[in-house]
This record gives sequence, structure tokens and C-alpha cells, in this order.
Amino acid sequence: MIPIAEMMHIVFACDSNYAQHATVAMTSILRQTEHPESVRFYILDDAIDASVKEKITETVRMHRSDVRFCTVDAKQFQNFFVSGQLSRAAYFRLEMGNLLPADVHKVIYLDCDLIVRADIRGMWDFDMQGKPLAAVPDFGIMASSKDWKKKQVSLGVKPDDLYFNSGVLVVDLDAWRENDAGRRIERLAAEHDYQHHDQDALNEFFYRNWTPLPLRWNVIPPVWYLFLKVLTRSRFRRPAVEARQNIAILHYAGGYKPWEYDRYPAFNPDYYDCLQDTAFRDVSMPQPNHKRKGRSIKRQLRRLKVAAFWQKLFS
Repeated sequence: MIPIAEMMHIVFACDSNYAQHATVAMTSILRQTEHPESVRFYILDDAIDASVKEKITETVRMHRSDVRFCTVDAKQFQNFFVSGQLSRAAYFRLEMGNLLPADVHKVIYLDCDLIVRADIRGMWDFDMQGKPLAAVPDFGIMASSKDWKKKQVSLGVKPDDLYFNSGVLVVDLDAWRENDAGRRIERLAAEHDYQHHDQDALNEFFYRNWTPLPLRWNVIPPVWYLFLKVLTRSRFRRPAVEARQNIAILHYAGGYKPWEYDRYPAFNPDYYDCLQDTAFRDVSMPQPNHKRKGRSIKRQLRRLKVAAFWQKLFS
């Protein structure tokens, strides 16, 4: 058995509805890492059905890894601000310092809507430079004149500051606990209707006290699609093009999820490949969200073609 000090501890948060997607993400990690037995998963559990937990456990064990479930008291977040496709499960990560075992000193937190394409050991071993948190700058917000001005007002950031995406985090859990970060960030989130919810609260709390991860470890749609707001700003263009050429984590942040569409090689093949390697392989696919209309896959495929052109041009 591998000593706990040598394990990589990876945290997800979900309910039964997102458990399939968390399992796909876990499978993508285990398929890429050289030593899956060194990975231990923790799921911040929002009343996941027992039968669903069995499928998660079966999948993880099949890949020679381990998973633990940590029950979250979801009621404490019932009055927190949510909007769009976000659910209150996004706030559950704030409880990881209280729910994980005391002998877990460092974790990677990951959203469920992503695929890992490289050995996650590369992120685990990243030098955090003594900071309590490492994360990837959010080019989608920073490159948006409108959103970035809003952050300067609501969070007090300066024009040359960085702002991170909270879907991929490396956390010094000892420092998190020592500073009671979870509870203090929860208070911030409860007191403010932040536009970007817990992400804004995390950014305010860790303002200028976090280390940037390479962009490839959290490639979100504005980078994957090489939006013009990214391409037209020299501060963002080169890192975005380089990250897109060597994606370590593809994060389907926003409204277009890979499971909501049939398999399209340019868009979601890794999701479907990993799904077949799980105990959820026989579920009905795709699983569209009928509450959201007008999200044509054709638009996304056109965006990817355009992005491929820009990538070739600027490479």
C-alpha cells in the first residue's frame, strides 16, 4: 500500500445528476497517469444515490484507484446566490478543509465538466512558491473589457492583476485550515451576490496570494475557441495559442457540455471514450438539458474550425 504522504488527493463535488460526469473526469485522470494506485479521490457528496456510488466505486477500483465519499450538509448553502447553469454544489469545495481527513495536507480540486489529457502528476508537483493556492488565470474574464471593469469595481482588482478560474485548483490544505479559509470565503459568498459566485469570493479572499498555473492545465472555451477578445490582446494571444497546442485539461466551462451532444470528433471524443471505460457506459446518451434552448453544436464546430485556422496562423 502506498503511504498517504505519497498519494495524490483529488477532490470533486457533485450530486447524482453530475456523478456520471465526475466519473468520466476521474477516468480521464486514471487513463493518463503512470501510477493510478497513487491517486485517491474524494467526492463531496450531495446525497448521491447508493446505486450511483456503487458505479463510481466500481469504475475507480477497476482502474486500480480509490474513492472516498464525504457528506456535505447542503442546507447551509440554500440561500447562497446561484444563476445560469450553476448549482449550489459549486460552493461545496469550500468545505473540503472540514470534510477531508486531517492527514490530507494538499489537494487538487476539479470541476466535473472537464477531461484530463496529461498525467496530473505534472500539476501536483508544480512549485506553488509558498502560496496557499495555485490556479489558472481566467482569460475569458480578463480579456473582456466589460467583465474586467466589473471585477475592478466589485473585487477591487487592478487592471494589471490576475484573476483565476476556480474549476482547477491546487490547494495547500494545511494553510487553508490554518486560515479558516473555507468559512471565511463562505461568509464572503453569503454576504455578496457575486456575478461569478464562489469564484469571485475565492479571488477576493486570495487576492495577490496565489500562484498562476500554466494555462494548459485549465483550457476553457475562450482559449479553446481562441475568441477574438483573446487573440487581439498581446498579453493573452501567445499563451492561449501555446496552451491550445498542448492541452492538459480541457474544461467545458459554460453552457456547452460534451454529454449534451452526440459524439463529434472535434468537440467531445475524449468524453465518450472515457465514458465507455466506466460503469456508466450503458447510460442513454446524449443527455441534453432541455431547459436551455438554441445551443446548436454547429456553432461550436464552426468556432473550432476558426480556432484551428488562428492556431496555425499564430503558431
